Amino acid sequence: MLAPLENRAILEKEPEESAADARLQALENENAALRRALQKARSSQKRMITLNAARSIDQANRIALLETQSGNQRARIAQLESGQAIIELGQQLMALREANEQLIVAAQRIWHLDKTICAAHRECERLARERDDLAFRLCQRASHHIEH
Repeated sequence: MLAPLENRAILEKEPEESAADARLQALENENAALRRALQKARSSQKRMITLNAARSIDQANRIALLETQSGNQRARIAQLESGQAIIELGQQLMALREANEQLIVAAQRIWHLDKTICAAHRECERLARERDDLAFRLCQRASHHIEH
């Protein structure tokens, strides 16, 4: 049976309300999905900012180190260009030559002392042999006198 025309309008409104509810639900779902996507994008953006900040700090540290090394090298180049390094090397060479000459003199003195000690040792051995020989002769004479 067909409903009266007035009731038919009510019946027709119900599907419209149901479609509106479905449309509203779809929009809410889409809104929630967009919020999740926005939250995910913000989180990703924060990670990227943190990563970029760490990279920037690392690069700044590297730049500072390179600037320090560059400054040290510039100072060394300036020192070399000024001739100061050559002067310092010359002074060290002169000091080492003097020390070497002193060592040579000391080594010669030690060589002479060693030769003198060896000669004295040989003389002591000769004197000891002579003493022992004289003592032996003296003992022989004494025993010879006692026997006669």
